Amino acid sequence: MTTTAVVTGAGRGIGLAFARLLADAGHRVVLTDVDGAAAERAAAEIGRGAVGFRQDVRDIASHRKIADEAAALGELAVWVNNAGVLFAGDAWQHPDEEIATILEVNVRGAMAGSAAAVAQMGRAGGTIVNIASISALTPVPGLALYAATKAAVLSYTTSLQGDLDHAGLPIRVHALCPDVVGTQMVTSHAKDPGAAMLFSGPKPLDEESVARAGMALMDSRQLFRVIPRWRGALVRGIDVAPSVGLPLLRLMRKLGDRRQARA
Repeated sequence: MTTTAVVTGAGRGIGLAFARLLADAGHRVVLTDVDGAAAERAAAEIGRGAVGFRQDVRDIASHRKIADEAAALGELAVWVNNAGVLFAGDAWQHPDEEIATILEVNVRGAMAGSAAAVAQMGRAGGTIVNIASISALTPVPGLALYAATKAAVLSYTTSLQGDLDHAGLPIRVHALCPDVVGTQMVTSHAKDPGAAMLFSGPKPLDEESVARAGMALMDSRQLFRVIPRWRGALVRGIDVAPSVGLPLLRLMRKLGDRRQARA
């Protein structure tokens, strides 16, 4: 039986790496991206029946259309909500458009994608992976909007699993929470003063290792996983006592400032 997997925001970065691995695992992959040409190029590169579509994940109905497209190619088995945006700066200085966009893409996109996946998978079952972030677990000065949206994704994911269990649907949902990844979304902020926290820690992860961790998470009963795991323990400690952790984060932000200046 042919099975399909949908990956949003798959024109490049983590989404493209995920799509490659899902194709390697035997799924026919449906790649979507707001840049439709990038999605089509990525699908052509992957081959093996992969197809690419333009999709703006802010459009709730578009997720149902993509689910229908995937089901027409085979039984929908996997859905990865990867599409996301990042804006940096002091929390009160973001223009209205940035606030609306990051909420609509990061939160509405994940919720609408998950709902469409559940409706299509039904009692046949399947797996949903929501790409959250380590920032979902801790204060992140300079990235307040991004961190808040990823915290929402993590909360939604765990609650959604409870709803699925209550309904008796054999669908597993997971949230992957990576530390900073060296994607274009991150590197494009190399000169952005508000993004100093992105450059204050260890060397950024690569897309391939994050996608592989996501594939391993899909095969587990774990609801969410932090990559790398040791960073998860560190940020949870900060989150337990934010009044103590915030001064440490202020020092890390200054370190990021210096690294940006040197770069």
